[in-house]
Amino acid sequence: MSAFFSTFVANEPDEDGDIGFDTELTVTNETDQPIYQVQYKIWYSDPDGATFEESDSYDDVFLAPGDQHTISPWGRVNQRDLNGSTISVRGLGRLARRDFRVLGEVAIPGPGESARLQTSLDLGWNSGPLTVLVSRSAPDGDGDFSLEFKALIENTSSQFLKAVTLKGQLIDAEGVEIQSDETEREIPPESAVLYSSSFYNAKAGQLSGAKAIFSLKALIPVATFDASETTEVGEE
Repeated sequence: MSAFFSTFVANEPDEDGDIGFDTELTVTNETDQPIYQVQYKIWYSDPDGATFEESDSYDDVFLAPGDQHTISPWGRVNQRDLNGSTISVRGLGRLARRDFRVLGEVAIPGPGESARLQTSLDLGWNSGPLTVLVSRSAPDGDGDFSLEFKALIENTSSQFLKAVTLKGQLIDAEGVEIQSDETEREIPPESAVLYSSSFYNAKAGQLSGAKAIFSLKALIPVATFDASETTEVGEE
């Protein structure tokens, strides 16, 4: 995967001795599929290998095959932490495609009752049954209801999945959204995570004939990159 530091400048120290970095890491999508997220870690260090700054983040982008994206992390170091004037930067990262499935819908249960949405997945990281439990509370003192939903989502692959999102939408009888919730979790390889969230303060009239619709989105790494560069403090 093509990646290079198109800009790396370590500015002259300010009056407090802080050296700011101007950094741009350019990544090219050399896969044959669209990319929806660039995940990266960037480290700054001196010639002795002493590392003094890290940027650990992601950019939500759309990259068609052949498209480029430039990452612009923030970083600085105080000159007291340097041994000499040379600074190195290294960036590691992954490009992630998107899996998206509408899991289905379930009618809202009555007060103090529960319902289940049962479906199955056919994905590279999960191929098997999935059940979403929807539970409705008894009315509170104001006559309002809360709705809790839970689902155990498994990652049967050997990949670490950084972003798997379960979305729930509460829809009234006319098809209008009342509330929505998105819960994003990381799922380690060959592991599972219990997702749990709620809709709050729903009125009885809103829930008459209402339903919940659920969908699942996962960002799956398909390519990696590794880039490095070195500069001198004050060098343009």
